Amino acid sequence: MNKLKLTCLAASLGFASISANADLITDWDYLNDAGFDQWTSDPNSIDPTGIDASGETLDDFDPLFGGELPKSLAWGNPYKAENPDEKKSALNIEDAKAGSVTTSVVDGVGALAFSEGTGLVHENWGVTGDTLVAATLFDGLFLAPTAPVVFPLAPAPVLQFGVIFEETFNTPADNICKYAPAEEVGAQGINEEGCADLFTIVLGPDVSYTEVGNDIYLQNSFVLPIPGYDDYVYTLTTRLQGLEVLGDIDCGPNATCIGFLTEEDKTNELKAGFAISAAQVSEPGTLAIFGLGLLGLAAVRRRA
Repeated sequence: MNKLKLTCLAASLGFASISANADLITDWDYLNDAGFDQWTSDPNSIDPTGIDASGETLDDFDPLFGGELPKSLAWGNPYKAENPDEKKSALNIEDAKAGSVTTSVVDGVGALAFSEGTGLVHENWGVTGDTLVAATLFDGLFLAPTAPVVFPLAPAPVLQFGVIFEETFNTPADNICKYAPAEEVGAQGINEEGCADLFTIVLGPDVSYTEVGNDIYLQNSFVLPIPGYDDYVYTLTTRLQGLEVLGDIDCGPNATCIGFLTEEDKTNELKAGFAISAAQVSEPGTLAIFGLGLLGLAAVRRRA
């Protein structure tokens, strides 16, 4: 099973005083990329034995990440009886995403229109030997207003994601899988090809979230330090699809686990999207600009 402990993408860009009669930013460009910084197959130390790292983040993010970071971690010796194509299991970060997003809700009017963020893919194949136990992931974002005023892309501070991975036994001695639904191996459903692994994102105690169906929504608000455009508070809503709160998993003191079971012998995807809304401020004041979570919010630490 894997337990993925992600902190998330967010941004803190500065402070701005809110002025009256400012205009609304209606359109934005964005660029998002992420990569792995550290990884281990040993739960007690940083030991990358048996973990193959590959791929590289965009050059644009070198100043944020301290250089290029790999985007894929692969592990394990393929167990040919269950894995005839001899594929390794892996965590792959999708290619960088670039595009545009609109301010789709203004003062409560409208519906959120989501744009695609950088997601993760778990390649879950039958393997033996060393497996990924933990990793560190950095996620970066550039965001730029494009209408009615144009400003260049500006970087948000890089945030750190903690990743924890635990692999379940595909065929346990009692033939009953560890995590709910506790089905017998081979029964029709998620454990049909072996016991499913568990993908987990950990939200810190200061993070608020909303669970709607099988999706998790995170919100993060900011203002812009642009004279004449600073009397709106913008909220970026992050949607993580196919996740649920995992109340029976211990993620640490006061933390919340969200995640999903990943099927054996399949490619399992975590899709991320985000949307921007705005509300005009009736009482001017000074607000910090916080930005832009794409994979989840938790304990934030900028990389030294």
